[in-house]
Amino acid sequence: MSIDPMLAPIPGDDNERIANATRMPDIEQNKKLVKGEFIGLPTVCYELVKTIIHLRRTPDSQSHRDQFYSYLQDYQSVLLQNLDVRWLLSICDTLVDIGDPLQSATAMNIVQCINRCNIDYTLLINLQQATFDGRKLASELKLSTWGGMITADVPNGDMMYNMQTRLANVLKGDQLCNAIWCRICELSADNNNIPVNILVNHSRHQHQRQFFICEKQ
Repeated sequence: MSIDPMLAPIPGDDNERIANATRMPDIEQNKKLVKGEFIGLPTVCYELVKTIIHLRRTPDSQSHRDQFYSYLQDYQSVLLQNLDVRWLLSICDTLVDIGDPLQSATAMNIVQCINRCNIDYTLLINLQQATFDGRKLASELKLSTWGGMITADVPNGDMMYNMQTRLANVLKGDQLCNAIWCRICELSADNNNIPVNILVNHSRHQHQRQFFICEKQ
């Protein structure tokens, strides 16, 4: 029985593996460098990312669009299992760029949410005292912010939980985006490098002590 070459691992040693390869002006050099991120992972992971690299520069390329969607359709479970949040988000970025209006809008929900978490973390690590004080949250409820808005009542309120429940309902409208989102939720569970996870842990309502919510189809 022959083995699907797309499932064969990218060869190389662990010490050759890199993270967050820098984008390079030359597309061939860019692809060669990025390959180091996928050592030990199924070949299809790298092949999909190659199509993303091309689509970033030439989003109207029909051949790369077709290949991108073909990999997602034929190897969805393999890709979801092996790609990290960075590349799952990159898939969503690409869906925003080239998807039909419904899929583009659906994927944008994921992009906004995950980028917001990264922005929060960037702010958090630049604070002198990067901690959350649950007592302070409880004592400073409903402070004015901007545009008639007030701070979230994290211990008692349900704004964050309701927002994420609505997001989960929207994402159910697109099978691919929903599958990506559910995988991101799994990878984000109990990760206290994500400030919103720390924040919602101060809720007095057990079922609201989660920020990443999905409904699997």
